[in-house]
Amino acid sequence: MNLINTVKQYADQIGGQFTDYDHTKSVIVVPLDASRFQTVLAISQKSPVSGRDQAIFTSKVCEFSPGLDLKMLMEQNGNFDYSKFVVEDGYLKVEASCLSSSASEVQVKEMIQEVAQLADHYEYKLTGQDVH
Repeated sequence: MNLINTVKQYADQIGGQFTDYDHTKSVIVVPLDASRFQTVLAISQKSPVSGRDQAIFTSKVCEFSPGLDLKMLMEQNGNFDYSKFVVEDGYLKVEASCLSSSASEVQVKEMIQEVAQLADHYEYKLTGQDVH
């Protein structure tokens, strides 16, 4: 599966915007309900654990702060189909990943949509704002 082509086709399918940065990174702006949008970064890389090709979909929720209820966020991870919360570069993010060789196009589309919806939901829940 060609990750970049799949992401581009999905953006076209849902009326989103697609930007290709290079052969390993692209961005899709995913339209959500009520005229809201969420940016999802799609990355293709080698897994640091297995060395196999991996696809990662990530979206910012908010800046990390000590006041975030990390216990609640970790408990929420168990409710998601593909995603999890991560803290990276000073931000709380929603991220989904898969091995490129075993993911279907349907799964990739579902991951992108889930990451976008969860990041938007928790951004508003935690900050009361629509920033990303």
